Amino acid sequence: MFHRRQLHRLQHSTGHIRPRYGGTLSVGFKRGSVVKHPKYGFCYVGGWQESPTKKDPYRKTISLHDLKTGNRLTQNASPADCKFLSYNSWRITN
Repeated sequence: MFHRRQLHRLQHSTGHIRPRYGGTLSVGFKRGSVVKHPKYGFCYVGGWQESPTKKDPYRKTISLHDLKTGNRLTQNASPADCKFLSYNSWRITN
């Protein structure tokens, strides 16, 4: 199972504000979704991060993981390059 979000972490930061911990959506893809990438082929979506550039200050990238081993392939995949194939909530290996 993939982790679910926690609304607040246990330790608060300065100003007594607890940061959000994340969720199961990664830039429009549900975490664990099977996608096809032109370079990495069939893989599943892990997480996402904001990667602003001068040309695109709102740029977001997703990390892709290998279906068989679960190893991370990249952290800088563009969501526009990925084609959604299927939802996947469980990761099963032999």
